[in-house]
Amino acid sequence: MPNKKTKRRLNITFRLAIILIICAVIVYLFPKIGNFQYEYQKGMSWRYETLYAPFDFPIHKTEEELNEERKQVIEEEEPIFQRNNQTANVETEKFQTALHSFENATTRQALQQLAECLQGIYNAGILQVPEKMDAERIRTVRIIENNLAESVEFSKVYTLKKAYSVLSQKVNESSLPKSTKERILSLNLNNYLQENLEFDLNKTLQAQAEALKNISLTQGMVQQGDLIISKRELVTAEKEKLLNSLKSEYQHNFGETESYMRTIGGQVLLVLVALSIFTVFFYYSKRRIFYHTREFIFLYGMFLATIALGSIGYYQSINMFAVPVLFFIIIVNILIGSRSALYLLLGTTLLISYYAPNSYMYAFMQVAAGIVAIFSLTHLQRRSQLFLSILLVFITYSLVYTAFLLVQEGEIRVTHLFGYLWLLVNCLLLILTYPVIYIFERIFGYTSEITLIELSNPNHPALRNLTKKAPGTFQHSLMVANLAEEAIYRIGGNPLLTRTGALYHDIGKTYEPIFFIENQSGGINPHDKCEFDESARHIINHVTKGVEMAKKYNLPECIIDFIRTHHGKSKVKYFYNSFKNKYPDREIDESAFTYTGPDPVTKECSVVMMADAVEAVSRTLKEKTVSNITKIVNDIIDNQVRDGRFANADITFRDIATVKKVFIEMLTNIYHSRIAYPALEKKEEKNNTNTLTK
Repeated sequence: MPNKKTKRRLNITFRLAIILIICAVIVYLFPKIGNFQYEYQKGMSWRYETLYAPFDFPIHKTEEELNEERKQVIEEEEPIFQRNNQTANVETEKFQTALHSFENATTRQALQQLAECLQGIYNAGILQVPEKMDAERIRTVRIIENNLAESVEFSKVYTLKKAYSVLSQKVNESSLPKSTKERILSLNLNNYLQENLEFDLNKTLQAQAEALKNISLTQGMVQQGDLIISKRELVTAEKEKLLNSLKSEYQHNFGETESYMRTIGGQVLLVLVALSIFTVFFYYSKRRIFYHTREFIFLYGMFLATIALGSIGYYQSINMFAVPVLFFIIIVNILIGSRSALYLLLGTTLLISYYAPNSYMYAFMQVAAGIVAIFSLTHLQRRSQLFLSILLVFITYSLVYTAFLLVQEGEIRVTHLFGYLWLLVNCLLLILTYPVIYIFERIFGYTSEITLIELSNPNHPALRNLTKKAPGTFQHSLMVANLAEEAIYRIGGNPLLTRTGALYHDIGKTYEPIFFIENQSGGINPHDKCEFDESARHIINHVTKGVEMAKKYNLPECIIDFIRTHHGKSKVKYFYNSFKNKYPDREIDESAFTYTGPDPVTKECSVVMMADAVEAVSRTLKEKTVSNITKIVNDIIDNQVRDGRFANADITFRDIATVKKVFIEMLTNIYHSRIAYPALEKKEEKNNTNTLTK
């Protein structure tokens, strides 16, 4: 097995690996192009200093201009048709055969002219205009015959309708007898008219694509040093085009290999500095996190998740004001504490500001709103607290945003209202932290105050079972909870956790409730039939059984700690002393009379241990005077201190003295002397007494 030194080295290596992986992921999320540090919008004034071109750059056409140009190119591009000579030959031959029946010496020449007319129509070409094309906009068409293309004016080719009109008109204008004309027209000339120009969609699309490639994306140049926009000048459509062009060119300049590597190196340095600050904060203020793998992974995972959330605004082109970067910070605040959340806020804001155009304003807003969120949610016990905190966050965002607008632009325009709208969206999304907290509780084993409130409900199955099977123990637990909660409130700690833990500390007594005096009635005591060590085993068993029951009810680990530690490694003094008194010469097995422990390590568990012992002994006092209560409180707690029960706990002697004082005050008030109420004398007895007196 690895020794402690090797194990410690492995733990450090593991944590460094986690930090380096997080660093790599964050650098990957960072934009790999130059960050244009200006935010602007058409119709708003330029809030920064006068801007001059830092280098030569082309003016890029707007998307609207490009779309219009693309549309024009597509409309002007010639549709392509393939000539089908076979169709023309077949149809003209059919027509000549039909005309042959009308041929005689006088009609031969006129019929020959009709056949030549149809042949001329097919030579020019008959086509059908594609559905998606407007015939009125077509100027020329491209006809391919034998792999040779020729551009022809659209007016010189025929549609079926136009061909029929020309051919029928030729019949009517011919020198044929009227009866012959009518017979020819009755043949239905449409039967001899078919498209011999077939639309080639693929070649047309290829030609359009080639034409679109030739569209220039730019128009004109801006020279280095040229004025782009002056301070507080209105951002017009033309100025917006210049700024967009500068932004695009500025970003693309970083695509070169040398610039790219410098950018990556700078980003790695930035992330390492931010992570180092974050790590140093925790190492010197909450070092225990570095020795608990679960908490370490959770906290650094929240760091990465916050950065990833911030990157969404950049990559999805969402306004950065709308991204709820305080989401995971609020969760850390509720599950771990305000100090951890504050460190997380500062560390992540340093990096997320990299995405924001106006970094200083963005960082200022996030830090201000984050501090308000953290310190308004130090104890989340009601849903209304979350809504109030989110309202305060929105007010803070709005105040800071308004202040920056007044400083940078001197006024608030209608267009600025969109900024407030995005901030509102941000705050509304923070409401989702309430259900998400439960998910993180289940995954990482944390316990929020919301969960503690749910657990302290007397209708919880474990407490209902305790009330039913061991009502005396339940009353004892309530008293312990009241004592411990008030004491921990005075010395500083988590009163809600203390109260909840105290309510559950004795649930193991439901396994064998009769072996505990508070649940005995009718003078029956099973210990009378047991040996001292056997009785001690029954008493000690309530701790181990309590832990088993707690796991069965899925109680959180912080509550199970109260069950494990409320007796620590102390002895069952009553049966231990009784054994020694009865068998002074017999060797005693200390472990048979000793609780399994461990001793408490938190002040909350320590106070519950004190309250448990004090409350139990106070019930045995025949005279519950102030002096007697003071004596047992001091004696019991002093003995616990002397036995080393609090040697590993984060509780001071000053705290212990305060706890004693609280216990004495509360027990004195609980067991105060009461006045006996006089009974009401009956009227008849009073009259008899008056008669005798007379």
